[in-house]
Amino acid sequence: MNRTILATISLIALTSGAMADTIDDRQANQAERIQKARRAGELTRQEAASLRAEQARIAELERRVKVDGVVTRREARVLDRAQDVANRHIYQESHDSQKSRYRRWW
Repeated sequence: MNRTILATISLIALTSGAMADTIDDRQANQAERIQKARRAGELTRQEAASLRAEQARIAELERRVKVDGVVTRREARVLDRAQDVANRHIYQESHDSQKSRYRRWW
């Protein structure tokens, strides 16, 4: 009985840790996409600032979710949906007709 409970608790902890790593990886990937699009001139300064603010809101949400030390499936789903929306925003803003004069080629 005690072994079963201990195994279940450790499995939940491992799963929530893996979810948290995935969330962090996705945040880093999206931040890099924003930076690359800005360098390529696909984003204006205002668009990039707006997308970075959205990323900051997701990071704050992630911080609040991790306060208790466990990221539940429901919480992970909420974060995943927020990142999906942010992903679409990055794509939409970088593929619209607005271009920036700022371009860096290195």
